[in-house]
Amino acid sequence: MAIRVLKRYPLEDAARLLIAIGLVLIIFSWMFGIYFSVLTGKVTVFIVPFIFTCVSILLSLMILYRYELFEKYPYIMNLPSLFYRIKDRKGVDNKSIAFSMIFTVHSLVIAFIGFLSVLLTFSVGFSINKTATSQLLYVYLATIVILIISVLFLYRRIYIKFSK
Repeated sequence: MAIRVLKRYPLEDAARLLIAIGLVLIIFSWMFGIYFSVLTGKVTVFIVPFIFTCVSILLSLMILYRYELFEKYPYIMNLPSLFYRIKDRKGVDNKSIAFSMIFTVHSLVIAFIGFLSVLLTFSVGFSINKTATSQLLYVYLATIVILIISVLFLYRRIYIKFSK
């Protein structure tokens, strides 16, 4: 069973940077949506940025209030089994640091969501504008593969650091 009270550590600098990149990309997606909306006269381009903005805001709030959520509602937090595998003898400090590092992975997801929002907004805008978009499919797939590999790499890094 995991300890439900943790020391509160700030986010890693990398996590802050990834959140900022993700939110900047969401803003770019809105700007591209405005561009394509003016170009085509259709507002359907705003569906993609709106959905990805909502997801990014929810993830950002989850990261911001991660300790409160974990302490009050541990059953809604989907943490990797790594957190539960850290031995009790390692203490609250190591569990708290591992908990904080896990949210760096969530920050990476926000950055990728921002990038996918830009890609999908382009795709919708180009399809409305009758421009070929089949090449974007490969970029989507490559982005998702890179995201999966990055998440696995970060979880492995955390596991190696705390399993010793």
